Amino acid sequence: MAPLPRILLHTGRDRRLVVDPADVCFLEAAGARTRVRLARRRAHLDNRSLAELLALFRPHGFVRIHRHYAVNALRLREIRRHGERGWEVKLEPPVNKVLPVGREHLRRLWKLFGEK
Repeated sequence: MAPLPRILLHTGRDRRLVVDPADVCFLEAAGARTRVRLARRRAHLDNRSLAELLALFRPHGFVRIHRHYAVNALRLREIRRHGERGWEVKLEPPVNKVLPVGREHLRRLWKLFGEK
């Protein structure tokens, strides 16, 4: 049997939250844990690291943009310059959050959209 297109968040020792990856806007490192921001609800803390969660979310269109952030590429509204050398992304409503893009991750973001 193929796995369901859902992901279990480990929100507690005895609790798992079932989420649709399409409802997740971004992942944020929070120490050894990860904050998972959903589009219409508050964020949830998962007990795993950003790297561990990103491995589960990557097949659903997620890309790492910074050492602390990974985003759902389908939820991006804009990629824009920030300062002379930096870049940032803006997420679509209702989140509207602006997140930094690390220089070492910029090429991966362009590649995801077919750019060089």
